[in-house]
Amino acid sequence: MVKVTDTGIGIREDQLPHLFERFRQADGSTNRRYEGTGLGLALVKELVALHHGTIDVTSTYDQGTTFAITLPTGHHHLPAEQIVDQATAPEISRADVELADIVTTSEPSSNQTLVANIATELKDMPQILVVDDNHDLRAYISNVLQRQGYQVRTAHNGEAALAMLETFAPNLVLTDLMMPGMSGLELLQQIRQDDRLNSIPVVLLTAKVDDETRIEGVEQGADAYLGKPFNDRELLAEVRNLLALKANEQKVRELNQYLTESVLRRFLPASLVNKAAAGDLQLALQPEPRLITVLFSDIVGFTPLSNHLDPRRLAQLLNEYLNAMTEAIFASGGTVDKFMGDGVLAMFGAPEELPPDEQARRAIAAVHGMHDTLADLNQQWQQQGMPEIRVRYGIHQGDAVVGMFGSEVRADYTAIGACVNVASRLQEVADPNGVLVSKTLAQHLPQETILSCYEANLRGLKVPLEVCSIQL
Repeated sequence: MVKVTDTGIGIREDQLPHLFERFRQADGSTNRRYEGTGLGLALVKELVALHHGTIDVTSTYDQGTTFAITLPTGHHHLPAEQIVDQATAPEISRADVELADIVTTSEPSSNQTLVANIATELKDMPQILVVDDNHDLRAYISNVLQRQGYQVRTAHNGEAALAMLETFAPNLVLTDLMMPGMSGLELLQQIRQDDRLNSIPVVLLTAKVDDETRIEGVEQGADAYLGKPFNDRELLAEVRNLLALKANEQKVRELNQYLTESVLRRFLPASLVNKAAAGDLQLALQPEPRLITVLFSDIVGFTPLSNHLDPRRLAQLLNEYLNAMTEAIFASGGTVDKFMGDGVLAMFGAPEELPPDEQARRAIAAVHGMHDTLADLNQQWQQQGMPEIRVRYGIHQGDAVVGMFGSEVRADYTAIGACVNVASRLQEVADPNGVLVSKTLAQHLPQETILSCYEANLRGLKVPLEVCSIQL
């Protein structure tokens, strides 16, 4: 018989029945103070059993522990060569026997092209952060992952991992649950609270497999729970599945972003599209009452012009014009409502809410941009033998219902209301290359920009409307 006695912290009575189980710790708290693999006593018991011996333990908590090993005398125990006989020895997983198998770096290849290709391939492989307070387990897990081509970084505890995550965002985190200081659960909480990191899959590794611990891990946002002991295939399968799931989620996000942007960029400036796609701007697209500013522009004499142009040339000219007008509106932060032949309807204050004076300022800026752009187009077209094209502009500010209108298969973002009609009627009576605005809008403009104000009879209105002519 061999006895070993210490004067350490001892082992609680409820832990004694589990002491020789693999990966079990006498201190089962998630942030234990003492390091260990949980394999030593399990292997000792298996070795003793191979010699037909027994091992017993007695302990007094806070006083110490005694281990007693009893081996049969004489030649009754197995010879040494049978101890490693796999036919008679208990099955030992690779997790038990490969703990000291650490990856070594091979000599650099003289073929620089081959080295560069390998480096490129490794750069594209997923990056995994392994967190465990035991050096041997970190080395073993890293070795298993690196053999599959994964890029691996390691941290010896939760605090070190958190410091690394400040400048490094891995594709997946594998962390032990029970560690000194910051436990795996606490590390998981920190990751889930960080907007930059909270989508990273996290796998908890532990021998503590009771239901309460599992539930707590799931509640904190763990993506998987890998109980010890585990083997290579189990570890790699969990890693591959989570990385594949995350890759599919990323593809779905990219597709949704593409669809969102492809729809929104039809009527919104790029700055708003980018904000909406990034989630920084919530767009209320359901129809709702809104105070907006409406800009309506129309080419003077477009019908006679179209009668003298080849249909293809007419389509080319119109598309050049509408594209240039759209860019000018977007540059001023406006929303393109629709094109009606050669007419352009734009609005300010929807879907992005803006104060009335800011709406007016942007609408006038858009008109100036459209006018200057048209001058450049006219210069090009006149060199091609085209007559000068002139445009009338009307602007009004008022209430409208703004949002998506249409059917389930075809809908448009548009504004419906009297203010849209008023803007259209204003451009009808404006001078060619002139801007006519309602007095409601003019009150938000600098006085020096207003040329004259008067009452005008607009089609569809029973009483005259006060209007103002704006300088271009």
